Amino acid sequence: MSLWVLALIVIVIILLSYLIFKFIDGNRDFWTKQGVPYVHGNQIFNNWNRYTFRIPFHELDNQMYKFLKKEPDIKIGGTTLFRHPMLFILDLELVKNILVKDFDHFINRRGIEFSDPKFELMLFNMINQDWKDLRVTMTPTFTTSKIRRMFGVFVESGEKLVNFLQSKLKKSLDSELELRGPCGRYTMDVIASTAFGVDSKNFENENSLFTVNGLRLQDSISKTIMIKLIIMILLPKIAKYFKIRLFNMDAINFLESVVKDSIRRRKELGEKRNDFLQLLLEAQDETIEKSSLEDALDQYDKDVELEDSKNVQKMKLTDDLLIAQCNIFFIAGFDTTESLLMWASYELALNPDVQEKLYKELLLATNGSKGELTYDNVNNLEYLDMVVSETLRKYPAAVRLERKCNKDYKIPNDDYVITKDTHIIVPTYAIHHDPAIYPDPDKFDPERFNTDNKASRHPYAYLPFGLGPRSCIAMRFALMEGKVAVADLVLNFKFSPGAKTNIPMKYTTKGFLKPENGMWLKLESRN
Repeated sequence: MSLWVLALIVIVIILLSYLIFKFIDGNRDFWTKQGVPYVHGNQIFNNWNRYTFRIPFHELDNQMYKFLKKEPDIKIGGTTLFRHPMLFILDLELVKNILVKDFDHFINRRGIEFSDPKFELMLFNMINQDWKDLRVTMTPTFTTSKIRRMFGVFVESGEKLVNFLQSKLKKSLDSELELRGPCGRYTMDVIASTAFGVDSKNFENENSLFTVNGLRLQDSISKTIMIKLIIMILLPKIAKYFKIRLFNMDAINFLESVVKDSIRRRKELGEKRNDFLQLLLEAQDETIEKSSLEDALDQYDKDVELEDSKNVQKMKLTDDLLIAQCNIFFIAGFDTTESLLMWASYELALNPDVQEKLYKELLLATNGSKGELTYDNVNNLEYLDMVVSETLRKYPAAVRLERKCNKDYKIPNDDYVITKDTHIIVPTYAIHHDPAIYPDPDKFDPERFNTDNKASRHPYAYLPFGLGPRSCIAMRFALMEGKVAVADLVLNFKFSPGAKTNIPMKYTTKGFLKPENGMWLKLESRN
């Protein structure tokens, strides 16, 4: 090959790279033409670091939020990512309107077109009337009385977690253990039992089939999945043509086979268990118990209710629909609780006064129930609730909420109209770290969630599970699952920083709000 040809090839590659970059980095004048304050990512971080995912996702949102909030009384701000315009919601009253009061204008999340139709059946990806019908059908499976039915599963898995850590501790030379893995195993064990009707055996056998396939799904959360997501969002037809998939399909097929086998056994042999799968089967044949007095509506429930519920019809739960919900229960539920347990342990290790206060509360509560955790004593522990709430404030599993405007919406007391199809972002992590709302936001302080402090804040300043009809349907399940595990950990171990503990914390860019190189802490058995 001649030197001239080689030079020409290099020039063409450079030119194409430049044109591609200019294309994906374009559309910068979209918001300024509309008179909306605008921030571009390279005003905060350089393009190379942003486009190669070297900046943790939550930090990009947080810095853009801070940049926009420099303007006084700002309600909205615009940005673009890969040419795609996105509207940041910065005013908490407007957040309330979008999530609850005027929800009919913002029914859907940003849709993702999957190449496999089974993913279209998952609740989180459904839109419009189909989503409403399925949501109403599934809501009775997550009421307070139904969570009480599943409480025994949480306790059993919590005991397995404690025994697993005790065993690891005996073999450790320096009492320093990596906790992200064990926290994930607890979550996986709970989900295997409640959603799939099986014993995961992941504490007894670290290479059990359920463990291996479960971890395959979680290992999908990486830079690769971020690139796939961007292609699926910006170039859905190309993604569908090349059958780009987000998740490991061997793992998905394994989970589906497990659910199908559990369904078969229950239908043919009459097996029954107090779990999520049983509740779905009862919803399928319309034998699920009606709400009890224990399920009286609180403010969260009232916000979740659909205004046009009279026009909503319960969706018939086919086996395919049921299996799809079990799969999303695993994909979404695993990450949320694993993160809660991991970060709660970290903060308790760094704040021994908080840890000791929580331990004393737990000790007092369990002394009244012969040393055992019960649904009522866990549910009524105020300081445990405050610790969990502060953990979810500082480390929300979902760092942002996304909505898509489905019909033009005029912002109250403002001339601006959010037009149909506008992509909406509610920056949860940034709101949770706004010093105007939470003074000294990087400090771990459970007292932020005592009765007086909660009452003094805007109710939409705390969004770990979202709010309104499109909020996390399994919020109560996740909270109780997390509280039981935190209680078990604190009752049995004393946490402190070790030689491998990251202080300050370093975050990986492979996923959302995850520690780099794992979560290493020193453990001391209390027994």
